Amino acid sequence: MNYRKGAIGALTDEYEKALNELKIVFKSISDVAFLKTDFTKEQDFQSIRNIATHIVRSGYVYSNYARKSFEMEVIPYLFSLNSIQETFVEIDKMFAYHIATFEDKWLMSDAEMMKTIIVTSWTTYDLEALLEHAIVHILRHRLQIQKIIN
Repeated sequence: MNYRKGAIGALTDEYEKALNELKIVFKSISDVAFLKTDFTKEQDFQSIRNIATHIVRSGYVYSNYARKSFEMEVIPYLFSLNSIQETFVEIDKMFAYHIATFEDKWLMSDAEMMKTIIVTSWTTYDLEALLEHAIVHILRHRLQIQKIIN
């Protein structure tokens, strides 16, 4: 594996690792199970599809918050997930967007990352904390999916 440089590079490597682990879980799920709905659960998480959609959309949200702080163009993230294969495609697109967001920022210093303050709709982060949150978000929902399928 080629490791990316710097702290942002290391966080991006961990982000990619978390996404790859999520894909392994998805490979064990049929499209029927992916689409199955359980109306007894919270609205956003009634199906694996809804959880997957939430994970991918959140990935765009995190990149867009960072892009706004870097004064970069923000793109909309409209898609629907109807199969495991579509999920793999959309995860890869979302991660490519993340890479494009940080491609020239791998070597940001700790001080620069701490000064990059990002106010989200739910809290305020420095850049490092936002990236750490993005990683843990995937891990948390991967575990949630594993509990559903087991």
